Amino acid sequence: MRTENDIVIIGGGIIGGSILFNLLKDGFKGKISVFEKKGALSDESTALSAGGFRNIWSTVVNMKLTSYSIESFKNFKEETGISIGFEQRGYLFTYYKNEWEKIVDFKKFWDESGVRTELLTPEEVEKMVPGLKAGLEHLDKDIIDMLTIEEIVGGLYGTDCGIFNPTACAIAYFEKSLENFGEIVEINKNKEVKKISIKDGKVDGVFLESDEFIAAEKVIVAAGAFSTDLLERSGISEEQNIPVVPIKRMLFLVNRPPIEGFEKIPMVIIDNGVYFHPEADDLLVGRAKEDQKPGYDYDMEKNYYIDEMNTYMQARIPGMEYCRIKNGWGGLYAVNTLDENAIIGEHPDILNLFLAVGFSGHGVMEAPAVGKCISEKIIRGYYISVPEAESLEFKRFREGKLVKETIVI
Repeated sequence: MRTENDIVIIGGGIIGGSILFNLLKDGFKGKISVFEKKGALSDESTALSAGGFRNIWSTVVNMKLTSYSIESFKNFKEETGISIGFEQRGYLFTYYKNEWEKIVDFKKFWDESGVRTELLTPEEVEKMVPGLKAGLEHLDKDIIDMLTIEEIVGGLYGTDCGIFNPTACAIAYFEKSLENFGEIVEINKNKEVKKISIKDGKVDGVFLESDEFIAAEKVIVAAGAFSTDLLERSGISEEQNIPVVPIKRMLFLVNRPPIEGFEKIPMVIIDNGVYFHPEADDLLVGRAKEDQKPGYDYDMEKNYYIDEMNTYMQARIPGMEYCRIKNGWGGLYAVNTLDENAIIGEHPDILNLFLAVGFSGHGVMEAPAVGKCISEKIIRGYYISVPEAESLEFKRFREGKLVKETIVI
C-alpha cells in the first residue's frame, strides 16, 4: 500500500469512481489512492439505489448536472466498452388538481432549460401505464377517504429519463482507471479512513483505522452518509461540518402484476409518493418514509410496504394485489438537511479538502457530472462543464444562498 499520494479519495462508490475516472481522463498525472472501508467497491448506497436517472428538477443546477450525466451514461458503452444497462424509458409523475397548475407553469422553465418534457392527459397516463385508473369510480368511498387519494388530472413525462445499473457504472470507473493508469492509481478495499489529518488549516493526509498514516496533498471526501462522522472525527468543528445525516430509504422487489404491457412502463410516481419500475421480470418499488429518523438503519420493514405502499398501488392499479414481496432492503440517503442538495468543491476553511457529499438521493444520477466538476476544480481551479455547480459549494450556507430542491422522491 502506497503511503505518499497527491490525492486520496475516500469512498469506493459511484461518486468516488467518477472523480477518479475524470481526473485521469482530464490529464491528472499525480498519484491517486482510493480507500474503501468495505471489502467490495460500490457496496453501499450505490448498490442499494433504485437506479433511476432524471433531469426534471426545480433547480437549474440539478437539471444541468443530470442532463450532463445522462449524456455520459448514453455514451458510456461506446467510451468504455462496458454496458451499464442504460434505458431511456422515461419518468412519469402523476398529479392531483391542486398540484397540476404549478406543473403546467413549470413547463416553460423546463423548456427553456433544455429539459424535454410532455404534459399528459389522464387518458394518456392510463395508456402509458396499462391498468392504471386515473379516476376513482372503481373505488368505494370508504377506501378513498381512508387513503385520501384524488383523481389524477395530468401526468408529467420526462423523455430523457430512465434507469441504469449504478453498480456496473461504478465498478467500470474503477476498473478502467486501473486498466489505463495502473502505474499511478491504487485502490484499497477493507481500508477504513479513521480521520483526515489537518495541520494549520490544510490537509496533509489521512489516518486509517490501523493508525497508519497516508500522506496526501489533497483529500476528497466521497463517503456518502458516513461523511459527517468522518469529518467530526477529523476535528472539524460543528460550524465547519456538513449538514448531512444518514436517512434510511427502503426498496422492495415484488412480483410484476399480470397486466399485459406492464414490462414496458417507465419509472412511475403515483399517490403517496410511491414509485416503481420494471426490474427484469419483477417490479422495484419504493417510497420515502416521512417520519424516518436519522441513523445507520438498514432494516427492511415488510409492514411498511403492505400498509403504506401496496394499498395505494392496489387502489390506483387493480391487479397490484399480486405484487408480493420477493426481496427488500434498506439503504442510506446522505440527506443535506438545509436544502437537500449536494455539497461539492473545496472546503472554505480547510485548504485542499474537497467535498462531494450530501446528494440527498440523487447522487447516482449526478455522478458523471460531479466527477467532472471536481476534476475541473482541482486541475483548473474552476468549473467549466457545469458552471452552475459553484452554487453547490459549502460557502452557500454562510452566504445564505441555499439552493432548495423541491422535486425530491
